[in-house]
Amino acid sequence: MSLLDVDTIDYVGVNILFKRVYVGIFDDLDWDEEAAHFALLTKKIDRYTQYVRSGQLLTAYPQVRGYPVIIEYVAMRPMTRSAEAFWKTRETIIRAVGFDVRCRTVDVRHALAADAEVDGADVAADARLESVVNALDLATRPVPEEKHREDIVHAGRRAVLVIRKKTSTGR
Repeated sequence: MSLLDVDTIDYVGVNILFKRVYVGIFDDLDWDEEAAHFALLTKKIDRYTQYVRSGQLLTAYPQVRGYPVIIEYVAMRPMTRSAEAFWKTRETIIRAVGFDVRCRTVDVRHALAADAEVDGADVAADARLESVVNALDLATRPVPEEKHREDIVHAGRRAVLVIRKKTSTGR
């Protein structure tokens, strides 16, 4: 999803262990045009509050009745100082309406763009992947051969132990 899809709920997550509902906003835009970005974010937040207050959330997820609603903002790019100040004002407004707020920044695209600028990025990515595989030791290891025994039946890749009950004859 995108911040440009103002009338779309990006995701709804239900944590049944802690009894919370997360309604998430994905922000994939950069902060070059801050005024437009602020306007889109404000519209998206308004849409989310309308979604919850109108009962559409409970219609879609009736099992979450009584759970606190947390509006979660996930930014794909780091915020500027003015964007952080703007978000703080939005947090205050959202909390005043009765919802909790959570904010996360996942700076994935910035790292990918930096890799693309480097010559030989494919080679560098392959080398990094190989080092990760070696570090985690994800290489497949051969399964040690087991002795063939009567009480072990091989079912595919797993060995299953079969217990046979001894019966007495002629009592």
